Amino acid sequence: MQDGTVELPKEQTHYLKNVLRKSEGEPVRLFNGRDGEWVYSLSALGKKGGEAVALEQTRQQTPQGRKIHAFFPPIKKNRMDFMIEKAVELGATDLHPVITHNTETRKINKERLKAQIIEAAEQCERLDLPVLHPLGDLFKELKSCPVDIYAAIERTETPAIANKAPERTLDIAVLIGPEGGFTAEEIKALQIIPSLRTISLGDNILRAETALLKILCIM
Repeated sequence: MQDGTVELPKEQTHYLKNVLRKSEGEPVRLFNGRDGEWVYSLSALGKKGGEAVALEQTRQQTPQGRKIHAFFPPIKKNRMDFMIEKAVELGATDLHPVITHNTETRKINKERLKAQIIEAAEQCERLDLPVLHPLGDLFKELKSCPVDIYAAIERTETPAIANKAPERTLDIAVLIGPEGGFTAEEIKALQIIPSLRTISLGDNILRAETALLKILCIM
């Protein structure tokens, strides 16, 4: 990335030219998740794509920190956009949409969510992009998770999140429920997963996006 010229895809070129109103010759900051942040000069902005020429490096690549896997049932579009944006800002590294019994939205627009991830990373100046995993079954995805999972399960006798938070250097996974919560059968099945720890987010029942943000802030 740091040497010579890079090609810009059509969508990114459109955003630079028609949304940010950039012109050829203007500087932009680019990153690829490996080589840090660089200032490039826009050398071409066409209908099918663009080009930019490297000028100088402005930041070294951030060392990879701990992995934070976020498991969540999809929700309605605008609230989903907000949840993805804030999860990226709060450091989630892997985003896992999952289907539960009470999940109302059972499809995701992968391209839309990837665009949200990129925009959020740019906004908060992260130098890496979280991985968006395919939509999957709740239990199949959890059973293949390689780290401890902290599941927010309300209306049950579970410890408060503050009493169960792990060391902030450990790789972890977090799970929130759908609108309407987990079913009794799902709760029983979750509680027997060896790597899963149930937690409570407090006395109030939170909306899905609020629940994920709270657990990410504390964990």
